[in-house]
Amino acid sequence: MLRRRAVTALVLAPIALAGIALGEGAILTLVLLLIAGAAYELSRALEPLPFVAALGAGSLPVLLAIPFERAGILAGALASLPWALFWLGGKPETRTLRAVLAVLLMALWVGAPLAHLGLFPRSIPGVVLILIAVVGPWISDSGAYFAGRFFGRHLLFPNLSPKKTVEGSLGGLLLTVLVVAPLAYRLLDFTLAEALLIGAGVSLFSQGGDLFESTLKRILAVKDLGNFLPGHGGVLDRIDSLLFTAPAVYYISLLV
Repeated sequence: MLRRRAVTALVLAPIALAGIALGEGAILTLVLLLIAGAAYELSRALEPLPFVAALGAGSLPVLLAIPFERAGILAGALASLPWALFWLGGKPETRTLRAVLAVLLMALWVGAPLAHLGLFPRSIPGVVLILIAVVGPWISDSGAYFAGRFFGRHLLFPNLSPKKTVEGSLGGLLLTVLVVAPLAYRLLDFTLAEALLIGAGVSLFSQGGDLFESTLKRILAVKDLGNFLPGHGGVLDRIDSLLFTAPAVYYISLLV
Protein backbone atom coordinates (compact mmCIF):
# COMPACT_ATOMS: atom_id res chain seq x y z
CA MET A 1 0.00 0.00 0.00
CA LEU A 2 2.74 2.46 0.96
CA ARG A 3 4.63 1.74 -2.29
CA ARG A 4 1.51 2.35 -4.40
CA ARG A 5 0.78 5.58 -2.55
CA ALA A 6 4.37 6.74 -3.08
CA VAL A 7 4.32 5.95 -6.82
CA THR A 8 1.00 7.72 -7.29
CA ALA A 9 2.24 10.75 -5.35
CA LEU A 10 5.42 10.88 -7.44
CA VAL A 11 3.29 11.01 -10.59
CA LEU A 12 0.77 13.55 -9.32
CA ALA A 13 3.14 15.93 -7.54
CA PRO A 14 5.02 17.11 -10.68
CA ILE A 15 1.72 17.62 -12.51
CA ALA A 16 0.32 19.74 -9.70
CA LEU A 17 3.52 21.74 -9.28
CA ALA A 18 3.86 22.28 -13.04
CA GLY A 19 0.28 23.56 -13.19
CA ILE A 20 0.99 26.04 -10.40
CA ALA A 21 4.20 27.18 -12.11
CA LEU A 22 2.51 27.65 -15.51
CA GLY A 23 -0.08 30.00 -14.09
CA GLU A 24 -3.79 30.72 -14.10
CA GLY A 25 -4.76 28.85 -17.28
CA ALA A 26 -3.02 25.65 -16.23
CA ILE A 27 -4.49 25.83 -12.72
CA LEU A 28 -7.98 26.28 -14.18
CA THR A 29 -7.48 23.29 -16.45
CA LEU A 30 -6.33 21.08 -13.58
CA VAL A 31 -9.22 22.24 -11.39
CA LEU A 32 -11.78 21.44 -14.09
CA LEU A 33 -10.20 18.00 -14.60
CA LEU A 34 -10.48 17.35 -10.86
CA ILE A 35 -14.11 18.45 -10.92
CA ALA A 36 -14.81 16.11 -13.84
CA GLY A 37 -13.28 13.21 -11.93
CA ALA A 38 -15.22 14.09 -8.78
CA ALA A 39 -18.46 14.42 -10.77
CA TYR A 40 -17.94 10.97 -12.26
CA GLU A 41 -17.31 9.45 -8.84
CA LEU A 42 -20.29 11.08 -7.16
CA SER A 43 -22.62 10.31 -10.07
CA ARG A 44 -21.74 6.64 -9.58
CA ALA A 45 -21.77 6.67 -5.78
CA LEU A 46 -25.07 8.59 -5.62
CA GLU A 47 -26.94 7.10 -8.53
CA PRO A 48 -29.04 7.99 -10.48
CA LEU A 49 -27.49 11.46 -10.74
CA PRO A 50 -26.54 12.24 -14.38
CA PHE A 51 -22.83 12.96 -14.82
CA VAL A 52 -23.55 16.20 -16.72
CA ALA A 53 -25.67 17.52 -13.86
CA ALA A 54 -22.87 16.83 -11.37
CA LEU A 55 -20.22 18.29 -13.69
CA GLY A 56 -22.13 21.52 -14.16
CA ALA A 57 -22.85 21.90 -10.46
CA GLY A 58 -19.14 21.63 -9.67
CA SER A 59 -17.95 23.77 -12.57
CA LEU A 60 -20.28 26.76 -12.18
CA PRO A 61 -18.62 28.19 -9.02
CA VAL A 62 -15.20 27.90 -10.68
CA LEU A 63 -16.21 29.45 -13.99
CA LEU A 64 -18.20 32.32 -12.45
CA ALA A 65 -15.33 33.07 -10.06
CA ILE A 66 -13.17 34.05 -13.05
CA PRO A 67 -15.04 37.30 -13.80
CA PHE A 68 -16.77 37.87 -10.44
CA GLU A 69 -14.32 36.40 -7.89
CA ARG A 70 -15.91 35.66 -4.47
CA ALA A 71 -19.37 36.80 -5.60
CA GLY A 72 -19.04 34.42 -8.55
CA ILE A 73 -18.42 31.47 -6.23
CA LEU A 74 -21.65 32.19 -4.37
CA ALA A 75 -23.56 32.76 -7.61
CA GLY A 76 -22.21 29.52 -9.05
CA ALA A 77 -23.25 27.54 -5.99
CA LEU A 78 -26.76 29.02 -6.18
CA ALA A 79 -26.97 28.41 -9.93
CA SER A 80 -26.12 24.74 -9.44
CA LEU A 81 -29.66 23.96 -8.26
CA PRO A 82 -31.55 25.24 -11.32
CA TRP A 83 -28.85 23.67 -13.50
CA ALA A 84 -29.40 20.31 -11.84
CA LEU A 85 -33.20 20.63 -11.96
CA PHE A 86 -32.92 21.19 -15.70
CA TRP A 87 -31.31 17.75 -16.03
CA LEU A 88 -33.34 15.99 -13.35
CA GLY A 89 -36.72 17.40 -14.35
CA GLY A 90 -37.10 15.36 -17.52
CA LYS A 91 -36.14 12.04 -15.97
CA PRO A 92 -38.40 10.83 -13.16
CA GLU A 93 -35.93 8.13 -12.13
CA THR A 94 -33.31 10.76 -11.30
CA ARG A 95 -35.54 12.89 -9.06
CA THR A 96 -34.31 11.44 -5.80
CA LEU A 97 -32.94 12.80 -2.55
CA ARG A 98 -29.58 11.16 -3.31
CA ALA A 99 -29.33 13.03 -6.61
CA VAL A 100 -30.09 16.37 -4.95
CA LEU A 101 -27.50 15.59 -2.24
CA ALA A 102 -24.91 14.85 -4.92
CA VAL A 103 -25.63 18.18 -6.63
CA LEU A 104 -25.16 20.06 -3.36
CA LEU A 105 -21.95 18.17 -2.64
CA MET A 106 -20.56 18.98 -6.07
CA ALA A 107 -21.36 22.68 -5.69
CA LEU A 108 -20.55 23.28 -2.02
CA TRP A 109 -17.99 20.58 -1.22
CA VAL A 110 -16.09 20.41 -4.51
CA GLY A 111 -16.70 23.38 -6.83
CA ALA A 112 -16.79 26.28 -4.37
CA PRO A 113 -13.63 25.27 -2.44
CA LEU A 114 -11.61 24.60 -5.60
CA ALA A 115 -12.73 27.96 -7.03
CA HIS A 116 -10.73 29.65 -4.27
CA LEU A 117 -7.51 28.55 -5.97
CA GLY A 118 -8.27 31.15 -8.64
CA LEU A 119 -8.66 33.97 -6.11
CA PHE A 120 -5.05 34.16 -4.96
CA PRO A 121 -3.04 37.16 -6.21
CA ARG A 122 -1.21 36.80 -9.55
CA SER A 123 2.15 37.30 -7.85
CA ILE A 124 4.92 35.38 -6.14
CA PRO A 125 3.11 35.53 -2.76
CA GLY A 126 -0.01 34.19 -4.49
CA VAL A 127 1.93 31.26 -5.92
CA VAL A 128 3.42 30.53 -2.50
CA LEU A 129 -0.05 30.53 -0.94
CA ILE A 130 -1.33 28.10 -3.59
CA LEU A 131 1.67 25.86 -2.91
CA ILE A 132 0.87 25.92 0.81
CA ALA A 133 -2.77 25.04 0.12
CA VAL A 134 -1.88 22.20 -2.27
CA VAL A 135 1.29 20.76 -0.75
CA GLY A 136 0.41 21.41 2.89
CA PRO A 137 -2.08 18.52 3.05
CA TRP A 138 0.55 16.14 1.62
CA ILE A 139 2.94 17.17 4.39
CA SER A 140 0.25 16.80 7.06
CA ASP A 141 -0.82 13.42 5.70
CA SER A 142 2.77 12.16 5.65
CA GLY A 143 3.46 13.35 9.18
CA ALA A 144 0.24 11.77 10.43
CA TYR A 145 0.93 8.49 8.64
CA PHE A 146 4.43 7.95 10.04
CA ALA A 147 3.69 9.32 13.51
CA GLY A 148 0.61 7.12 13.71
CA ARG A 149 2.49 4.08 12.42
CA PHE A 150 5.35 4.34 14.90
CA PHE A 151 3.76 6.05 17.90
CA GLY A 152 0.01 5.66 17.50
CA ARG A 153 -1.70 4.33 20.60
CA HIS A 154 -4.92 6.28 21.11
CA LEU A 155 -7.65 6.31 18.48
CA LEU A 156 -8.79 9.76 17.37
CA PHE A 157 -12.30 9.10 15.98
CA PRO A 158 -12.76 5.32 15.97
CA ASN A 159 -16.34 5.53 14.70
CA LEU A 160 -15.28 7.50 11.64
CA SER A 161 -11.76 6.38 10.83
CA PRO A 162 -10.52 3.41 12.87
CA LYS A 163 -6.86 3.82 11.85
CA LYS A 164 -6.38 7.48 12.77
CA THR A 165 -4.73 8.15 16.11
CA VAL A 166 -4.20 11.15 18.35
CA GLU A 167 -0.43 10.71 17.98
CA GLY A 168 -0.75 10.65 14.21
CA SER A 169 -2.85 13.81 14.22
CA LEU A 170 -0.28 15.60 16.39
CA GLY A 171 2.54 14.34 14.17
CA GLY A 172 0.81 15.75 11.08
CA LEU A 173 0.26 19.06 12.86
CA LEU A 174 3.87 19.30 14.03
CA LEU A 175 5.43 18.44 10.67
CA THR A 176 3.17 20.87 8.80
CA VAL A 177 4.01 23.70 11.16
CA LEU A 178 7.75 22.92 10.90
CA VAL A 179 7.62 23.05 7.09
CA VAL A 180 4.95 25.64 6.30
CA ALA A 181 5.66 28.21 9.03
CA PRO A 182 9.28 28.97 7.93
CA LEU A 183 8.09 29.17 4.32
CA ALA A 184 5.39 31.67 5.21
CA TYR A 185 7.73 33.60 7.49
CA ARG A 186 10.45 34.03 4.87
CA LEU A 187 8.55 34.25 1.58
CA LEU A 188 5.30 35.93 2.65
CA ASP A 189 6.68 38.37 5.21
CA PHE A 190 4.36 36.94 7.86
CA THR A 191 5.08 37.53 11.52
CA LEU A 192 6.09 34.47 13.50
CA ALA A 193 2.60 34.22 15.01
CA GLU A 194 0.96 34.50 11.57
CA ALA A 195 3.31 31.89 10.12
CA LEU A 196 2.52 29.49 12.95
CA LEU A 197 -1.20 30.17 12.47
CA ILE A 198 -1.21 29.29 8.78
CA GLY A 199 0.95 26.19 9.39
CA ALA A 200 -1.37 24.91 12.09
CA GLY A 201 -4.45 25.92 10.12
CA VAL A 202 -3.37 23.94 7.05
CA SER A 203 -2.92 20.75 9.06
CA LEU A 204 -6.13 21.12 11.07
CA PHE A 205 -8.26 21.89 8.03
CA SER A 206 -6.51 19.15 6.06
CA GLN A 207 -7.36 16.59 8.72
CA GLY A 208 -10.89 17.98 8.92
CA GLY A 209 -11.35 17.49 5.19
CA ASP A 210 -10.19 13.91 5.45
CA LEU A 211 -12.57 13.21 8.33
CA PHE A 212 -15.44 14.82 6.43
CA GLU A 213 -14.98 12.42 3.55
CA SER A 214 -14.65 9.51 5.97
CA THR A 215 -18.01 10.50 7.43
CA LEU A 216 -19.55 10.72 3.97
CA LYS A 217 -18.26 7.27 3.05
CA ARG A 218 -19.67 5.87 6.28
CA ILE A 219 -23.06 7.33 5.41
CA LEU A 220 -22.87 5.87 1.89
CA ALA A 221 -21.42 2.57 3.18
CA VAL A 222 -18.53 2.55 0.67
CA LYS A 223 -14.81 2.06 1.20
CA ASP A 224 -13.71 4.48 -1.53
CA LEU A 225 -15.64 6.82 -3.79
CA GLY A 226 -13.42 5.78 -6.70
CA ASN A 227 -10.30 3.86 -7.68
CA PHE A 228 -8.57 6.04 -10.25
CA LEU A 229 -5.42 6.45 -8.17
CA PRO A 230 -3.63 3.32 -6.89
CA GLY A 231 -3.10 3.48 -3.15
CA HIS A 232 -5.25 6.59 -2.83
CA GLY A 233 -8.70 5.46 -3.90
CA GLY A 234 -10.41 7.98 -6.16
CA VAL A 235 -10.01 11.63 -7.04
CA LEU A 236 -12.10 12.70 -4.05
CA ASP A 237 -10.01 10.51 -1.75
CA ARG A 238 -6.94 12.43 -2.91
CA ILE A 239 -8.31 15.99 -2.82
CA ASP A 240 -10.58 15.74 0.24
CA SER A 241 -8.06 17.69 2.33
CA LEU A 242 -7.47 20.30 -0.41
CA LEU A 243 -11.21 21.02 -0.47
CA PHE A 244 -10.84 22.34 3.08
CA THR A 245 -7.36 23.86 2.91
CA ALA A 246 -7.85 25.96 -0.25
CA PRO A 247 -10.53 28.21 1.30
CA ALA A 248 -8.78 28.13 4.69
CA VAL A 249 -5.46 29.37 3.31
CA TYR A 250 -7.20 32.04 1.25
CA TYR A 251 -9.15 33.49 4.19
CA ILE A 252 -6.27 33.16 6.64
CA SER A 253 -4.12 35.13 4.17
CA LEU A 254 -6.80 37.86 4.10
CA LEU A 255 -6.90 38.01 7.88
CA VAL A 256 -3.14 38.37 8.28
